[in-house]
Amino acid sequence: MDTYSIRTPHLACREPLRRAMSLLELAIVVAILGLLTVASVTRYGHNSLGNGGAEGFARKLALSLNHARRSTISTGDNHFLQMTGTGGSVTSYALIRRASGGDVQVDETRTVPQNVTVTSASTALEYDFEGSALSSYSITVSGPDRNWSVTVVMLTGAVQVAEF
Repeated sequence: MDTYSIRTPHLACREPLRRAMSLLELAIVVAILGLLTVASVTRYGHNSLGNGGAEGFARKLALSLNHARRSTISTGDNHFLQMTGTGGSVTSYALIRRASGGDVQVDETRTVPQNVTVTSASTALEYDFEGSALSSYSITVSGPDRNWSVTVVMLTGAVQVAEF
């Protein structure tokens, strides 16, 4: 046997590397995620979804109050959240700027989601040019099973969210 007849491996015959998932593997992953979702909704119920919406709305309300405070400090004009409601419950709110020519709505009106109840003793939560609140404010956000309190400290204008 001579040395020229030794076979060398062909590089073109290498197995290609696998770079993607097959459709079957993807379908199995989606099915497992669906089963986990059904199990969690069955275990925790639909009320947990409503409670998550209430908590999210309480945090969104706190962010809007902080936005009103910062806008007041930066412009020198008082800003406030105007609460709109029926029967003691808040249904929506908007950020308003108290300007010399009259009140001007700064931001879009935000509505309260379904399964969430919001109550507030004040209809206008206002900040002065230093960022202090004109009064102490307390807002209650209630979900199906849990409640949150959004409070504004009068002297500093600080906003706090707590579950109770």
